Amino acid sequence: MGNNLLAKSFLTGLLHNWWIFALAIGFFILREYLKTPRLKGKIGEKVTDLGLKLTLDPKTYKILKDITIKDSKGKTQIDLVVVSRYGIFVIEVKNFNGWIFGNERDKYWTQVLYSKKTKFYNPLRQNYRHVKALAEVLKVDEEAIHSVVFFVGDVEFKTPMPANVIKSGLSGYIKKFKKIYFTNKEVENIVRLLKEAKIS
Repeated sequence: MGNNLLAKSFLTGLLHNWWIFALAIGFFILREYLKTPRLKGKIGEKVTDLGLKLTLDPKTYKILKDITIKDSKGKTQIDLVVVSRYGIFVIEVKNFNGWIFGNERDKYWTQVLYSKKTKFYNPLRQNYRHVKALAEVLKVDEEAIHSVVFFVGDVEFKTPMPANVIKSGLSGYIKKFKKIYFTNKEVENIVRLLKEAKIS
């Protein structure tokens, strides 16, 4: 009899406090969703976009995000593009944590996090495709397009990285470029063309 009363009391308590369990389940689902690579990537892009808008002069640097364009090889998606008189900066954003191993020639790089190894496509190769596509669509010299790979998150490079692969100081890196490639009118035209070429 005592056991039945105890069970009934427990069930009544559960029914009255169902929202606590619903909240706990919702939190668990949201936490797992936030770990998905796609969402992590989007968060990294938004954080980087905001950081650039806060630290780059909007009169000099025009920022476009999440650009999908089509060239002769098909569609390609670019995380961020910064257009200025000093060239077009094509930024591939990676929202990672842990150790990063890789070099320019490797097809895949490796992330090590808590002894778990994960391979991912070399972002320099990924951005090379973006540079080619932009040069074709905008009809500009590739020399005026600067490829940048920016890691967001707590990463440590365990192999030497080229100067255009960075984990901090993105605005400072962009501001180092002083050679003029475009007039202000050409910058406006490039921004217009990118917006027109963008596939939603």
